[in-house]
Amino acid sequence: MNLEQLEYVVEIAKTQSFSAASEHLHVTQSAISQSVHRLENELGMILFERSRHGTFPTPEGKQFIAKALDILQRIDELKSLNAETSSITGDLHVATFPSVMPYLVQTAADMKREHPQLNIAIKEKGSMEIIEDIRNNRTHLGFIAIYAKQLREFDGLHFSPMYSGKLVVCTHHQSELAKLNRVTPEQLKEHKLALYRDGFIEDFLQEFTYDYGPLSILFKTNNSEAISTVLRNNIAATIGHDFSFYQHPLWKEGIAKMVEIASIDQPKMQIGFVQTESKEVAVAAERFAQRFRQAIELDQL
Repeated sequence: MNLEQLEYVVEIAKTQSFSAASEHLHVTQSAISQSVHRLENELGMILFERSRHGTFPTPEGKQFIAKALDILQRIDELKSLNAETSSITGDLHVATFPSVMPYLVQTAADMKREHPQLNIAIKEKGSMEIIEDIRNNRTHLGFIAIYAKQLREFDGLHFSPMYSGKLVVCTHHQSELAKLNRVTPEQLKEHKLALYRDGFIEDFLQEFTYDYGPLSILFKTNNSEAISTVLRNNIAATIGHDFSFYQHPLWKEGIAKMVEIASIDQPKMQIGFVQTESKEVAVAAERFAQRFRQAIELDQL
């Protein structure tokens, strides 16, 4: 057993895919598969089960991966020991798209406990607004979703990808829409939607309307609680990033269901942290991003 194998199994659990883990770690899929197979033989247990829906840890695998993640986090802490010995001060403004705010709150509390002199501000906005705020020095660190093709336009900004994602429909589990695993454009037009104001959603609406005609939109809002309310009460469905719904309390409680959108080619989407290349808040931003990612991954396991 070695640290490399621990990194492999954690990344596979996170991405639910050997191929995605291979891409993120810049290692061939064959090398990862062989390494995990050797580890399973050494442990005498199966860590993952594969299905058409993805690759998921077995019950024994979940326990092992949680311990592996803890080991890797402790190693990261040792590597950043010098930074930890001196308190971080100054201001740090962090923003995120909806649904992951609980992790942002938890991370802010942890950072404030370790660095009492660090002034932290957190807010929730759409990804495009966050990027604009960072360009204008109103935000230092943003958790966003971005099309892979747009990364070439990130002059003066640094983006650290964490996850891949796509747009899906989210609906109440007892709705008519929830009876489908995949919804066609014509079927989607038959259902009411409440939409969060986000650049990705606006792009999707524009292209959808051009190709298939208008959708039935109940309202648009920049308030994520309003979206949660319509989902919880089966008033309407919504459209958003699959990653954000995986973190949503309604999905975790089994109240909401995700439905894939059929017949529409979606550009590749990346989810991660963006910040300016300025070194003024680099230490605080890097430490915050690391803790934020750990909070999400621990909760997923």
